[in-house]
Amino acid sequence: MSRGRFPTLHTSGGYLLSVGLLLLVLGVAVGQWSVSALGLSALSLLCASYVGFALRVSLLWRRHLELLWWLPKAASSEGLVAHRPVEVQLTLRNLSSLRLSVSELRIFASRCVLPRSKVAHLDLPPHSEASAQLDLLVTQAGEWFIHGATVRLCDRLGLYTLEAYFPSALKLKVLPRQQPQVVLDVARSPVGISEQRIGVHSLRQRGLGGDLRELRDYVPGDPYKLIAWKATARSPNGRLLVKELERETLRVHYVLLDMGVTMREGIPGQWKLDHALELCQSYARSVLEGSDRLGFVAFDAEIYHHIKAGDGPVLRRRLTEKLLSVMHVVEPSFVAMTDGELFAAVARYLRQQEAIETRLSSPPPHSDAAAWAQIAVAPSGERISRTQVVQAVRRLLKEEFRRGNDQPSDDELLRLFCRERGIELPYGQRAAAERGRGLAQALELAATMPGAQVVLISDLLGLSLDEPKLLQAISLCRRRGLRLQCVRPEARAYLPKSLVFDEEGSRAATIFSWETERSEAVAHKALSMLGFQVIPIGPEDGFAQILSRRHGRPIHRHKNQEPASTERLASEATKR
Repeated sequence: MSRGRFPTLHTSGGYLLSVGLLLLVLGVAVGQWSVSALGLSALSLLCASYVGFALRVSLLWRRHLELLWWLPKAASSEGLVAHRPVEVQLTLRNLSSLRLSVSELRIFASRCVLPRSKVAHLDLPPHSEASAQLDLLVTQAGEWFIHGATVRLCDRLGLYTLEAYFPSALKLKVLPRQQPQVVLDVARSPVGISEQRIGVHSLRQRGLGGDLRELRDYVPGDPYKLIAWKATARSPNGRLLVKELERETLRVHYVLLDMGVTMREGIPGQWKLDHALELCQSYARSVLEGSDRLGFVAFDAEIYHHIKAGDGPVLRRRLTEKLLSVMHVVEPSFVAMTDGELFAAVARYLRQQEAIETRLSSPPPHSDAAAWAQIAVAPSGERISRTQVVQAVRRLLKEEFRRGNDQPSDDELLRLFCRERGIELPYGQRAAAERGRGLAQALELAATMPGAQVVLISDLLGLSLDEPKLLQAISLCRRRGLRLQCVRPEARAYLPKSLVFDEEGSRAATIFSWETERSEAVAHKALSMLGFQVIPIGPEDGFAQILSRRHGRPIHRHKNQEPASTERLASEATKR
């Protein structure tokens, strides 16, 4: 529990103080000592209540009050889902011999954990405990934390209150919302060759199993086993007829997820990235349940996660873990944070949650360079001991070190601590050319599976589509027969509903969205000319609606654009 707090006047105590001072001044002014005595009695009551309450709550600093909470067994077994209410059970234990009264309880949690109810007044007799239920709403998928709660205690007369913070961490693993399951088209391939390439693996086909597609005339080079002798005998001119067969084969799917800063704009829970996670999970479920293979790449200016194409429940669990980790990024290449800011964030957490003070009261001498090298300066000017912070973090993460043999550096250690304890770090913005190169790397990974279905989920904002490496990667995908598709969330569709439905707010949003919509249109056209089928979507669109649009709309191309233009652009970029 935090220290250094003293009782403060409650609303009723403030009223009593005002009345007491008014009576005292009024009695002295008019010479009515009885009125003055009444005001003095009110002030004396306030003083006596303060002394009694201060002595009682002083025991709290010796940890005579405990706060515990947990998830019900049903909620923990079924799993937590974004935008679905969560019931958390909490218990307050009074270990002292004093009677305590809790008037308010306020939680401190991650950005997307919102309380939907308040804890009613709790009365705690000596050596007793009281339980309550707190309803929460988690608006985003990911691994989030309830760090603790502020408990407001009041005296018997309700004149004074004391606010005390109790650290008690509870981890919430929240999954994206599930969408209705859809059935993907079955991939079919012609039969008649002894060997067929599926991705980078060879699939040998034995026998002539398959569905009859058509009968055609014999062409020199066709296998004799495929000649339809009965149909040939019935043909009027005695021409040789060959059976064209087809059979179902495995298809490789690759999902490329843009996790850039433009996908994280807006209110938590209404980000384009939130919807993208739901689409990724829905697409993966449809692919894996259809016995196809799936690969996944999350990227920004570089590759953040890559899962090679595979199948089975193990891959599905790995994909879920990677999707959740996208929402809480701590790696230095993706976070906009200086070394001093990182140490300050960890030091603030240690002070608040673990009561470990790492700030230095006095600076070392200016001439002592070695001592200054062990000090991190926070943006507020506070001096923080690097050695004390690292030692405290190592002590708190000793269980993690037992699982692995590698000893991380100080920077890696602090970032691991931020991930394990839910310390949120600000996501950084990258240049357009860097993001273009990140997309190029993702496409190159997908191109290792010839003939794969590539689904890119990106708003295309702040992404340079004329980057030479990107053009080369698209050309490589085209040469290897990849089917390219882009699901593009429209920025205007993800604005808050309260803003869109308000007349003035909608007009302002329209004006300020002009430049964004222009950039979206330019990027849409440019990517379509490069061979992608671009499908604009909104937050209400599920995977079934996206599939219907994919089949209902042709690939957008410029009227004078030829399919080989990508190779031409890539060759020109290579020459430059």
